[in-house]
Amino acid sequence: MQTISLKVEEAFFPHFRALIESLIKDKKVEIIEDTINISSIEEVRKRVLASEQRIEKGEFVSQENYTTQMKDFFESELGIAQR
Repeated sequence: MQTISLKVEEAFFPHFRALIESLIKDKKVEIIEDTINISSIEEVRKRVLASEQRIEKGEFVSQENYTTQMKDFFESELGIAQR
């Protein structure tokens, strides 16, 4: 079985989803992971700005806290579990 990743235009997504669900019903395709995690560009910009403002104020975290935060980020935002 082959696996692909796709980006689908937001307006077309409901139609695309219906097509995929039809293929699933006919057992032509199988959903491996049924999650969609999307951060808008604006949301990312706000987080970057907030981080930059904390740095300007001299608010830093320890290396241990940074490592923990990055593990949490990769798991919650990207679905990648760090070891």
